[in-house]
This record gives sequence, structure tokens and C-alpha cells, in this order.
Amino acid sequence: MERKKLRLIYNPYAGKRRLIPQLDTAIRIFQDGGYAVSVHRTKSPVDIEYSASQSGDVDCVVIAGGDGSVHQCVNGLMKITSENRPVLGILPVGTANDLAYGLGLPSKVKEACEAIVKGSPFEMDLGKVNDRYFVNVFSAGLLTDVSPKVDVHIKNRLGQLAYYLKGIETLPSYRPFKVEYTHEGKVYCEEGMLILAVNGVSVGGFRQLIPKASLIDGKLDFLLVKHSGWPDTMRMLLQLVGSGKVESEQIIQFQTSKLNIRTERPTFSDLDGEWGPDSPWDITMGGKLKVLC
Repeated sequence: MERKKLRLIYNPYAGKRRLIPQLDTAIRIFQDGGYAVSVHRTKSPVDIEYSASQSGDVDCVVIAGGDGSVHQCVNGLMKITSENRPVLGILPVGTANDLAYGLGLPSKVKEACEAIVKGSPFEMDLGKVNDRYFVNVFSAGLLTDVSPKVDVHIKNRLGQLAYYLKGIETLPSYRPFKVEYTHEGKVYCEEGMLILAVNGVSVGGFRQLIPKASLIDGKLDFLLVKHSGWPDTMRMLLQLVGSGKVESEQIIQFQTSKLNIRTERPTFSDLDGEWGPDSPWDITMGGKLKVLC
């Protein structure tokens, strides 16, 4: 009987390199679980996406890394035709691991490997911005350039704190922007600070930011933080950091499966902690992907 094939793609620098001492254990668990295992050590985010896109010959692709690595892997897998697309497994060895939290995956490597071997395919929603998929969150505006700018060595030493410190550094120079968005046939204009389109329940390590968000409801949770002066904005951010959630008249929030957004000036975006496309943005539900959990 031919064994199922599994390709392990791993980011050697993720999460203080904590997979490396357990790499052999991970491979053994997959082999004991009935898989013929091939291993790819990634050299860059682009390499992750390319390796995943060339994996139509295996039954399962396991990505070991953080949310950014998962993002690249998912975009690679979605280039494979649906009939040949392998199921996704996740070893959450990154810094925030928001998607893994939303899926209820174990945080320890050994237990996460066992969950992949014993797990059943779970069909989760994907968001899409222009031509890029995202799994957890699209963001633009205040603080959204923080994750891609944090040095990997600092991130490995400080963990989630590195994002907060880098974010504080960017606050004094940030300017609000005019944003126009179309929702249910109506056009709205606001002066904004931050835009989020959220698919998962955890964003940037904040576990309760959108507690009712779902990976299977076919909708995104849209949040727009309006500009109302720095005292209110600072108060809101401190509340967010302190409790992981925030309630404010400064926030517009609703669910949608389709949204068009334009900004008065060129504005970059962040997708799952990786650089995303510049504005304007057409945001939709982008299909589904099977993940083992």
C-alpha cells in the first residue's frame, strides 16, 4: 500500500528557532503516522510560497512558522488546482500564531505534530485583497507597518513585546487619512486611522479583539477606527493593549463578504503580518482551504 506524502516546509528562524531541536521528533511522528516525509528548509518568504505552489504531488503540506509563514504557504497552495491541492497542516512555532489559536491547535511542537497526524480536514474561509489571499487579517493605517519592520532577531528575543515597542515608535509621525468605502451599494467617507478586515478571532496577539469572528461564516469583520484627536486615540490604544479588546464610538464595525476601499493618498497594507498591496483595495471572501486540526 502506497504511503501518503507529506511535505514539511519550515522557517528556521521562527519563534527563537524552537523547531530546530525538535525537527527529528516532528519527522518521526509524521512517519509513524503513515506519511512519506520530504523536508524543505525555506530561505525567504518568497521561497515558502514557491515551494507550496509546487506541492501538488503530495497529500499534505505542513508549514512550520508564524502567521507570516502560513500566509505565504496559503498563497502558494491556492495556485494549485483544487483537485490537486493538498491539505494544510500547521506547526505554530512563530511569535503570535493567531491562526493556530483560532483553530485551537496545540502550542507545543510534539502535540501539534500529533494533532496533524490524528486530525480531520477543517474547511476554513480565506479572505482576498486584490490578487492576494489572507487567512487572518487585512490591515491598513496606524501600526500596520509594524510587523514587517520588526527585525527577526529582536522579535525572537522580545516576542510580542517587539511589536508594541515598534508601534509606539511610529505614533508621533503618523497622519490620519481620508478613506472612502463602498458597502451594500452605498459610499461612505471618513477620516480614518486604522482599517481592519478580520477573518480569525485573534489579531496581533489580541485574543478578544473580535470575539464573535468566525473562520467558517463566509464573512469578514470590518473595523474602521476614525480620527478624533490623539488623546482619544491614545486612550483607545492603551485600552486595547491592556485588555485585548476595545469599545469606542471612534470605531465603525460591521460584517461583510465584499468591500471596496479607496484612500486619498497611496496607503500600504498588511496581510497576516506580511506586506500587502497598496490602495485601492477590493476585499472579498476568496474561497476555502482545508486544514488539519
